[in-house]
Amino acid sequence: MKNFAPEFKTPEQYITDITYQIWEERGIDRIRVWYAAEAPVRTSHGVTSSVEDVVQSTYATLDEFPDRLLLPEDIIIGDLAEGFLSSHRIRSTATHLGDGAFGDATNRPITMMTIADCLCQDNQVVDEWLVRDQGVITQQIGLDLVEHGKELGRKNPKNYTVGNETYIKRWNSPDGLTIIGDRILAEGIIQTYDAVWNDKNLDILSEGYDRAIRFDGPTGELHYGRTPTRDFLESILSSIPDGRYEPHHVIVRQDPEKAVRIALRWSYAGTHTGKGRYGDATGVPLAVLGISHFELRYGKIVNEWFCIDETAIHAQIAAYQSEVSS
Repeated sequence: MKNFAPEFKTPEQYITDITYQIWEERGIDRIRVWYAAEAPVRTSHGVTSSVEDVVQSTYATLDEFPDRLLLPEDIIIGDLAEGFLSSHRIRSTATHLGDGAFGDATNRPITMMTIADCLCQDNQVVDEWLVRDQGVITQQIGLDLVEHGKELGRKNPKNYTVGNETYIKRWNSPDGLTIIGDRILAEGIIQTYDAVWNDKNLDILSEGYDRAIRFDGPTGELHYGRTPTRDFLESILSSIPDGRYEPHHVIVRQDPEKAVRIALRWSYAGTHTGKGRYGDATGVPLAVLGISHFELRYGKIVNEWFCIDETAIHAQIAAYQSEVSS
């Protein structure tokens, strides 16, 4: 690979190896080698812009979950003229052995989905968009997801009252909507999500989704078939009925002897004016930042991994409400 260390033969190996060496070999100091000094890391909870922030957050996570394993389920690569963009889906296992962001240690095991989009150039990660399903952690260690999220918002309201436009801008690629790979397949995914989220047309599932769809969603939810998948999507639409979806980056990967794999980074932003997945209407702005992976069979979605962090959604609600009450 051009301008990458000779030990890395492919983009997939680069992502797999640096992840393993940083987290499982505890080579945290190597972050300073493999992340640019001012590489932004963007999440639903905020943006950091220093490699030292990445180092410290890694230490903090391992203090709380010291036996964490990061198991690479898939790495969808988009080749660029300079470097590449990877969308890395990870299933983490760990035990809550230390005190930290999730409270006192409970000694309970957890399993969590994470998807990280990384822009890699010159042997370094230079930009990252990260989604961890932190809601599923709260449930597995005995916390209340809603109350945990709201406490985040009450403690740091400025992190969550930045406004929908700021959230959407955070999720953008540097050059706006970017498509890497087959444009027809990419447009098919973009248009299917547009029908669901912007047109509120859930009948599109009969056209765009295989009847055997396996839908892997937040908080460990796993749905089979179109009807439960539809019910899940409708629960979010009911909470934010005026929301608008925007695609930010699409990678289409067609490799021999594999299903067509697609990664989509997207946002959905509007107002919490309906009763649904996020409780009674509050009238506050809400932004959902997500990354989804898909596998196609005969042109339809047969597997979907839908990764969002719902603790950040409840944090937004509480943060805006605390501003009003103060």
